[in-house]
Amino acid sequence: MTEPRWKIPLMWHGSACVARILDVSADAARGAVSLVIVLGALLFLAGNAALAHRQGTLAADAPSETSYAAMPDTLALLMRREAPPESEPVGVTLWSLGPVGLMAGSFRSAADSLTAQVERLAATPSIMPTQGWLTSNFSRRRLHPLLHIFRPHEGIDIRAAIGTPIEAPAAGTVIKAGWEQGYGWTVEIDHGYGIVTRYAHTSRMLVRPGYRVQRGDIIARVGRSGLAEAPHLHYEVHQGGRAVDPLRFVLPSVIAD
Repeated sequence: MTEPRWKIPLMWHGSACVARILDVSADAARGAVSLVIVLGALLFLAGNAALAHRQGTLAADAPSETSYAAMPDTLALLMRREAPPESEPVGVTLWSLGPVGLMAGSFRSAADSLTAQVERLAATPSIMPTQGWLTSNFSRRRLHPLLHIFRPHEGIDIRAAIGTPIEAPAAGTVIKAGWEQGYGWTVEIDHGYGIVTRYAHTSRMLVRPGYRVQRGDIIARVGRSGLAEAPHLHYEVHQGGRAVDPLRFVLPSVIAD
């Protein structure tokens, strides 16, 4: 019996059209078909394996993407724990300081400190309250010129003509303006910070209790009221409830010894 054969026409284009007949046996044709089927099956299996690998990779990456999505919230929580009390959150990882930033707070503290120092200096006696001659110093034991007994002299005496202006040596509030035994017409000023000043033997008082005065304001005039042998100002400074030497609170001035 003659083996069946396949005749396959082949044609291609070149410089000229050529046609040929390819004579193929049945066994060769069946082998070629089987080879094509096997190659197709292998390609199919390889495609399925690649697809499964891709799906597995995507599934494995899913937790990481979830973690990345949660990172901003975690960072925000950590930043909130570490943020200064006066800060407010902006966005995710940025912070905006409150009404007073760190540097602004430092400047404000410095300004407040400077203001407090200026106010304290303004309230600290630093000038002689009147012009004249220093005739008696501060002393713990002095012979009184009229009573002829030894007792503390809790201030200084400044000889001046009657009517000479008496000025406040610092800012403060008048707490007394009236007659006082031995001192005559007397004015007292509370300067704050535990400092009180007294002006005795005046001839005229120009302020009343409650008046607010500044350094250089005229509060009274020199006289000889009370126990005084001549016109003068008796000036006292009390610090923390104790009499201290007023000259400690006087800058260089025109007063003469």
